[in-house]
Amino acid sequence: MLWRNDAAPRREAVPRRQWGRREWSTVVLIVVGFILVMQAAASVYDLRGPVLLIGDDLVGVAGGTEVKIAGMALALMCMPARLRLPFIGVVVAVESVFNAQRLIVGNTLHLGNGVMWGLIALAVYALAVSTGAEREKALKAVGIAAILIVTSRVAGVWLGLTEETLPEVADHFVEVADRALGSPSWVMGRFVEDTPWFRSLISQVYNYLSVGAAIVAFFQLRRSSVDGFPRHHIVRSFIVIGALGPLVYFLFPVVGPVFAFGDELPGAGWLDVWPHTVPTSLEPVSAFFSQDAPRNCMPSLHTAWATAILVHALRGPRLLKVYGVFWFVCTLSATLGLGYHYGVDLIAGLVFALTVECALARPQDGWHRLRVAAVAGGAAAFAVLLAAFRYLSVPMAQNAVVSTILMLGSVAAMTYCYVRISRTPVDVPATPVEEGASTP
Repeated sequence: MLWRNDAAPRREAVPRRQWGRREWSTVVLIVVGFILVMQAAASVYDLRGPVLLIGDDLVGVAGGTEVKIAGMALALMCMPARLRLPFIGVVVAVESVFNAQRLIVGNTLHLGNGVMWGLIALAVYALAVSTGAEREKALKAVGIAAILIVTSRVAGVWLGLTEETLPEVADHFVEVADRALGSPSWVMGRFVEDTPWFRSLISQVYNYLSVGAAIVAFFQLRRSSVDGFPRHHIVRSFIVIGALGPLVYFLFPVVGPVFAFGDELPGAGWLDVWPHTVPTSLEPVSAFFSQDAPRNCMPSLHTAWATAILVHALRGPRLLKVYGVFWFVCTLSATLGLGYHYGVDLIAGLVFALTVECALARPQDGWHRLRVAAVAGGAAAFAVLLAAFRYLSVPMAQNAVVSTILMLGSVAAMTYCYVRISRTPVDVPATPVEEGASTP
């Protein structure tokens, strides 16, 4: 439809102040402060905190090799082209030195230290030698890789704290609520048990989540060293999901069906029935569970991150779209079929991820009415779902059709809001189009 010449003029976007040294310094101080707090909390429970784990990455046995590789790949994409070869040289040189020493003393070869020292070298070079745009791009490359690596280390400590501080879990309530969906973890668990090749496939997808996200990030950030960062990219989504989601673990501790109702930890489960027999009790209680399993089910962050991979992949070329759908389906199959999550965990993860994406998509449009309503509504729906799983699990199981419609309806509503927000500017009239002119 064409706009009349006397239509309301397009609202001018208010220029936003670019982040400078002060803003980034504040972010760095907050991150460092949070790491120190986590280290102190871990020390109380005799856990290795993030400071010690990052120290291992520098001079010991580096953990999370796949995360280090993903971080290195992101850094290479984002840094100026002329710095890539020297960066790779530093990484290879440091890895060679560390592994030569391991060979001499008879230890197992390991990768990861070189990436950390390569990032340090790049940061020092950027601050001491580079200027202008090159410095900015180099520091962003360091920052985006460092955030990925540091958050993976903090996440491990966070899961350890859930084990130490939450002796009772709510799996009884979640399992009863999950019956409204037909106990999908039990159904998928039997299928996976009977299909070894499928189990192998989804296990790899589940374990290499960061690599899956890095592939999407490659398509989004591959020209960032030349054109700058896109306004909205998957790394930002991953960071926000990873920062907010784990807080719920302490509010709603759940270990998963393979632990509570299976034999993943021999002798620890309340019943050894997963995935063959669905429990029948309608008297759920919070109960003690072994401290050897993290309370990391509600919401399913694997589902939330897979949703982020999907929505960002759908913005790319056809091959990337197919990849995003594949990764999403395999991840959801793994969360259920390997027994790590209940179906309602996935519903909560979907609503949570779509709420985050509604907040982050098209930041140039600002906080218009639809975005505010979508984020507020998504947060409210998420809170209502958690409350229902805990306090209305028996009515949910007894009224399966209504409960399923309401749960899936919340996902559908958030999907609609995300599509509206991400595809078109909201509350901003379109630019008038002259008769005969084509639209982009």
